[in-house]
Amino acid sequence: MKNNSFFAYFPLALATLCWGGNVVIGRAVRGDLPPLGLSFWRWLFCCLILLFFTAPKLKQNLPVIKEHWKLLLAMAATGISAFNPLQYQALHSTTAINTTLILATCPAIMALLSMIILKERIGLAQIAGIVVSFVGVAIVITSGDLSKLASLHFSMGDVWMICAAIVWALYSITVKMRPPALDPLVMLMVITGVGALILLPLYIWETYTYQAVTITPTNVAAIIYVTLIASLLAYVSWNKGVGMIGPSKAGVTIHLMPVWVAILAYFFLGERLQSYHFLGIAFIALGIVLNSRRPNLRQHGSA
Repeated sequence: MKNNSFFAYFPLALATLCWGGNVVIGRAVRGDLPPLGLSFWRWLFCCLILLFFTAPKLKQNLPVIKEHWKLLLAMAATGISAFNPLQYQALHSTTAINTTLILATCPAIMALLSMIILKERIGLAQIAGIVVSFVGVAIVITSGDLSKLASLHFSMGDVWMICAAIVWALYSITVKMRPPALDPLVMLMVITGVGALILLPLYIWETYTYQAVTITPTNVAAIIYVTLIASLLAYVSWNKGVGMIGPSKAGVTIHLMPVWVAILAYFFLGERLQSYHFLGIAFIALGIVLNSRRPNLRQHGSA
């Protein structure tokens, strides 16, 4: 079975596009929708929609779910219950440039965890791909002036985002370990439901101690987007791509997010695309091509 496939990068790119929109929306509604509340309703609705489509398959997949419940719990705790509230919380108190830069560390974290947990070896081409695509990210988020990197200041929001990046890398590792016999949509339904249950007591606490979710047209539209696009479509696409090529190679496509954010800002916020955007896109594309190459070294445990 081939571990690297050109077609795996389409669902991965689509997922990052959806999440780029999620960042824009999360920043826009940060004063109206609290992090835990937005995350809870997002995953609850996502689970209910998935349950409607996967109910006939649930009984058939139940033995696999019972056998691998610990892995599914880990997936729910990391990719569902932890990552999104941490990201939304970070958007309350840090700048977009810092958030994007920190998120760009995910490929390196995934590669390191893949070596430790999955016993994968990382080839020189993959290492070069991570470095080159990171340069592209740096060009985009610094508006072509890399000297800005030396003047970055980290706030509490940056700390939240660092935690989110580590959690997302862990989630991607668990996706690679998912049982092949488990239907992907059933798996997503289970982990979103478990994730919503984990978030429920935290959401109640947030409602009474910090801020309640209010029903407004803007808030409803935001929840619909993060449910259908940033959750259902994005997670199905991401899980598909990671399952095809593994977390160490898939992780570099996260570098596409600043590109998508720049494009979305052009269409929805009236910001003009500059020459440094296209330069950054070129570096990121080159990095993905390098990262997609099969390493010459065998993976540990392979025949």
